[in-house]
Amino acid sequence: MRKYLIVLLVTFLLCLTGKAFAVQRVVTSFIKSDIWYENIFLIADMADTMATDNFTVQVGGGVDSVGGELFYNFPEWRNEKFAPKLFYEDINADKLKDIIVVLISGAGSGISTKEIHVLNQLQDPYSRYTEVPVESISDAVKRFVKMEKKGNEILISIGKRKYEIDYSKFDYHTPIHSPGVGAIEEYTPENGVLYGYTTVFVTIPEASIGTFKVKYGWDGKSYKAESVTFIENVP
Repeated sequence: MRKYLIVLLVTFLLCLTGKAFAVQRVVTSFIKSDIWYENIFLIADMADTMATDNFTVQVGGGVDSVGGELFYNFPEWRNEKFAPKLFYEDINADKLKDIIVVLISGAGSGISTKEIHVLNQLQDPYSRYTEVPVESISDAVKRFVKMEKKGNEILISIGKRKYEIDYSKFDYHTPIHSPGVGAIEEYTPENGVLYGYTTVFVTIPEASIGTFKVKYGWDGKSYKAESVTFIENVP
């Protein structure tokens, strides 16, 4: 496995208008398995000192492989900072493992936005993967949640559930503003279900009052939010 990763961490030359530019192709994340065809590699070009783009998902391969790796190329994918997250789990209860890639679309002081890509595994009759749509966390929150500010009170409604949060109890040193989401996000599979998380801010980056947890379900064509729950911070 180590030899295989070293081979993948290579530098090659691209010629453009008669000039050569060095582009480093790297493995940004990987999942190691005792079964060679369940090894998953997320490979990309180094765009600058931290960002990567032009991604390839390689399924299979390694020191003990016997060939037959699958390659899926996504030239439009880009990761801004740090390492992307990679998961290999069944998230639609069809007993076939799916590939979940979570890229960092924005990062900075108090900011960590994400972009998710899901490759569903199919058998038709061969095993292959196809990318399917996933509703964004922000779109899910817009569908399920209503938020407003009344004085120091933040009012949150999710269906029949109502929450009243007293901003003054948090002892923040920033003025109260209308609540918002999307500055800090995360996607992760948990026990075979895909979830998204986003922090509820009243003032960025300090004044967080809680988190929305978005539960996703598979409708046969895409992953859409089924429910949203609010996890309140303890003042």
